Amino acid sequence: MKKYIFSLLLSVLLAFATACSDDDLGPSIFDTSGDELTELDLWLQEKFVDPYNIEVIYKWKDVETSMGYNLTPPKEENAKGLANVLLNIWCEPYMEVGGATFFKSVSPKQLLFIGSSRYTSSGTVTKGTAEGGRKIVIFEVDQYDRTNATRLKRYMKTVHHEFAHIAAQTIEYPKEFETITPNYVEEWDKIKDQDAYDQGFLSGYAMSEPGEDFAEIVGFMLSNSAEDWEAMLDLPSSQEAKDKLKQKVEMVVVYYRDNWNVDLYALQARCEQALNDVVNGVTVNP
Repeated sequence: MKKYIFSLLLSVLLAFATACSDDDLGPSIFDTSGDELTELDLWLQEKFVDPYNIEVIYKWKDVETSMGYNLTPPKEENAKGLANVLLNIWCEPYMEVGGATFFKSVSPKQLLFIGSSRYTSSGTVTKGTAEGGRKIVIFEVDQYDRTNATRLKRYMKTVHHEFAHIAAQTIEYPKEFETITPNYVEEWDKIKDQDAYDQGFLSGYAMSEPGEDFAEIVGFMLSNSAEDWEAMLDLPSSQEAKDKLKQKVEMVVVYYRDNWNVDLYALQARCEQALNDVVNGVTVNP
């Protein structure tokens, strides 16, 4: 009797398994295939990954962004355009002036392109971030315009600024830098530009902490022409504030020279030339 029941149960199970295997349940609701490389992916591989070991991320990945912000990925044509420009006005000038060791050792391993702006709770707009010396996030990629010098300078100020953070995370700048203008504040977003200038800073954001002060100097210097840069150094109303600002600038210049063997003034000139060539159509992007 037990043997009969066991045989019957086994027959039912086999029939059920066969029926299940014959059912067409349709395609899976999950994406079980790997991402196919597009033409842009292959181009980014050739231009960024192979020579510089930099991954450019433009497709949407939740794990790469903060869920606390309403962000969107960039359009593919804008991602390609900005990547093209970065080759000309970032990678090439840094390689030429700073050398391969400097650029490859300090450059981030990832560039993350975000199409939209990122607004903070206080209403300020974040242009970019650097995460742990590994990744630079660039926002507002969908506002890309190759012929708009102002827009390109905004992108480049972000890149220069965040690159400076990574350099300072790799080799610290002198602690004396923090003592020149020690009046840093938490509510920097309430500081008007002229008030920041008059205290020896280039922006309200530079007053948030010494690290941002350092990076703002690099960002503004390398994204402006020598003429415009000199004009910025003359923005403070008092001579004392001008002297303090110039003292910090000199410390930054010496830091790059002594630690990275990089002439910031030469890099500034090369970046300006490269930007003008792109805007004026002299540079033919690959």
